[in-house]
Amino acid sequence: MTIEEIKKRLQEIVDALEDETNEEDTEALEEESRKLTEELKRLQGLESRKSIAQKINDGTLAITNVTPVKEERGEENMYSTMEYRKAFMKYVLSGEISAELRANATTKTTDIGSVIPTTIMNKIYEKIENFGKIYSKITKTNFKGGLAIPTSSLKPTATWVAEGATSDKQKKTTGSIVFAYYKLQCKVAITLEAGTVSLEIFEDTVAKNITEAMVKALEIAVFQGEGTNSKQPTGIEVSVEATEIDTVDYKTLVEIESNVDEAYDDTAEYYMTKKDFLNKVIGLVDNNKQPIARVNIGIDGKPSPVLFGRPVNYTPAEVLGDHFMVVGDLSDYVMNSNYQMTMKKYIDEDTDEEISKCTLIADGKLASTQSFQVIDIKKTTTPATPSQG
Repeated sequence: MTIEEIKKRLQEIVDALEDETNEEDTEALEEESRKLTEELKRLQGLESRKSIAQKINDGTLAITNVTPVKEERGEENMYSTMEYRKAFMKYVLSGEISAELRANATTKTTDIGSVIPTTIMNKIYEKIENFGKIYSKITKTNFKGGLAIPTSSLKPTATWVAEGATSDKQKKTTGSIVFAYYKLQCKVAITLEAGTVSLEIFEDTVAKNITEAMVKALEIAVFQGEGTNSKQPTGIEVSVEATEIDTVDYKTLVEIESNVDEAYDDTAEYYMTKKDFLNKVIGLVDNNKQPIARVNIGIDGKPSPVLFGRPVNYTPAEVLGDHFMVVGDLSDYVMNSNYQMTMKKYIDEDTDEEISKCTLIADGKLASTQSFQVIDIKKTTTPATPSQG
């Protein structure tokens, strides 16, 4: 029934109850009235929320004192409930553990303050995929135990043999790449002013801060991670020996492109800073004075840099490190993570600061180095000018 139909029926019931000549069952009418009233409140609450949402979209919502409508939910993830989200915010700001947090089995472990609510987790990883061009291209796995990827050191070769003869036996050796557990942590200081903002703003702020820090560290690790000894993922630039070039010219870039295996013609891409691409590559021409690099305009109207028909990804200098260029297929880099981020609040007794610490367990390695090249430009030393005395 619609709101108008319910109102009409309620009026009929009121009229019937007030009519002394009415012979209908009074108790049945009162029970029907109670149910219709509850349904009317539910529909009016739903209509109110739709109206507010439309005003938000239109930008016409005025700030007023609104009485919140109680949510009616069935079975759902407890971490996404409003009660848990508010309890989590209260915990981070004041350190007080509410009943909603105590009820969570994961809080029984003494070294974990609380699990981040699902609403924040979704925002974090949604932004990681959209924010990081590097992170979105690598292969991501989610195994609890140490992950071992089988690798082969030899591919068999078929040979032509004479009639009645047989080919030589070939032994195929198989090894593996094993992923360990390394902690990636982000410590966020939340000021007292945070207590005065709304829950949504709090969640957005925490998600934004953690996102920027985590994705930056992950992408730097993909390229520059120093590996086991440093308790972090092993980066591409550590796994692949760099090749030095004297200068950036057409002939040199052709040689780099020729070293890309045909098997990766459709997947390998270039990674360099925007400054290096525009200053050192875009102006180069071939023997016919035709530019070898182009900047096309994509469907979305944004420039799409291309070199030898291969996409060029603008990569921050802090991700590339001291290298000029990396070329390869990033899907061959595997990042294994448990994706279970936890947050803990504590007081640093030395500085009297309240710290909120977020932790992620992960490890990453190249499953195959076949497609990758790391290119450096030889540094020229300028002879010292003799002092004039």
